[in-house]
Amino acid sequence: MKIARQLILAAAVAAAVPALAQQTMYPQWYIGAGAGQGHLGVSGTDLTGLNNAQVGNTETTYTIRTGWRFSPAMAIELGYYDLGKYDFHGRAAGGVSDIDGEAKAKSVGVSLVGFIPMPYFDLYGRIGYARSELKVNASSALVSTPVNSKEHQNEATYGVGGRWNATPNWGLFVEWMKNDKIDIDSYLIGVDFRF
Repeated sequence: MKIARQLILAAAVAAAVPALAQQTMYPQWYIGAGAGQGHLGVSGTDLTGLNNAQVGNTETTYTIRTGWRFSPAMAIELGYYDLGKYDFHGRAAGGVSDIDGEAKAKSVGVSLVGFIPMPYFDLYGRIGYARSELKVNASSALVSTPVNSKEHQNEATYGVGGRWNATPNWGLFVEWMKNDKIDIDSYLIGVDFRF
């Protein structure tokens, strides 16, 4: 009977060791990249100050990011986001001249990411701080020198997503992310590597 108990105890320990090793060996650092579409939520007039300005509201966006997942449910992440170039066209006050240009947005942010881990899949949400830049270039047939302006914003960034963990180290993610002052929604798909 004593030998049977020892064998059962040994079998239980042997079964628990891989599970404990998996928890302590959890990949903590990750890097990733993704691309998708950005949608500008600002009217052409609000963006440029021009009467009846038209602005393209969909553009390519991408991200490069790295993070530290300090528990199965939480991570802190640093990311760079190119939020796209948005062309615009409008008419100067008095209707004298047409003005054409583009607005380019980019952002660097730090986020706290919360995960709901599941077998082979994670759901997550993020909230954080971003330092964003909106650069506007405009030109007109009547003005020989283009007009350039740059504006910086401190803003909140937040989003939700899901990640399919193809292997313990590789995953594919889809995500919606929002920058609240620049007012751009990004829809991204990408890959990350955990180590």
